[in-house]
Amino acid sequence: MKRSHSFHLVLVAVLLVAGAALLAAACGESDDTTVTTAAVTETTAAATETTTAADGADDSATGTSGNVAFKGLMNLPTTLTAAALEEMTVAEITVDHPKLGPTDYRGVRWTDLCVAFEVQDAATAVTMTASDGYMVELALADIRDSPDAMLTIGEDGKLNVVIPGMEAKSWVKDVVTIEFR
Repeated sequence: MKRSHSFHLVLVAVLLVAGAALLAAACGESDDTTVTTAAVTETTAAATETTTAADGADDSATGTSGNVAFKGLMNLPTTLTAAALEEMTVAEITVDHPKLGPTDYRGVRWTDLCVAFEVQDAATAVTMTASDGYMVELALADIRDSPDAMLTIGEDGKLNVVIPGMEAKSWVKDVVTIEFR
């Protein structure tokens, strides 16, 4: 009986070490991904995974549910995760949703995102794409005219665009790509 118990302990230990090795290998970073820090204000910064064409990445890459690929006319193209968004200057607001009425949101204001990722002055429009393929293009000036426009963090971990004062079709749910044109 004692020998069987020792055998099981050794087997469990071997399986734990093998599992840890596989997990460590699966979590390694690829060569084309770097970690960058983007300042939002003088007192707040967020670590985000950044992929650029200069690193050999595909410029047409999109984010996935819970991540947003920022690209186009900006100096810091970035794929932003919900966790990285939480590290930025997060605001909590209550605004009127065009269909739902007063609703609470938590996220980062659009103006802070534009500063953090250095959107270029030449950008005049924004194309936003959802995970289901829904796409909307808006004038950047229209979004900037809404001081409470933000990228929000849903309870499901998905990222959503909230633009008070604009039609519901402008509020992109589960946004995966934001391209400045």
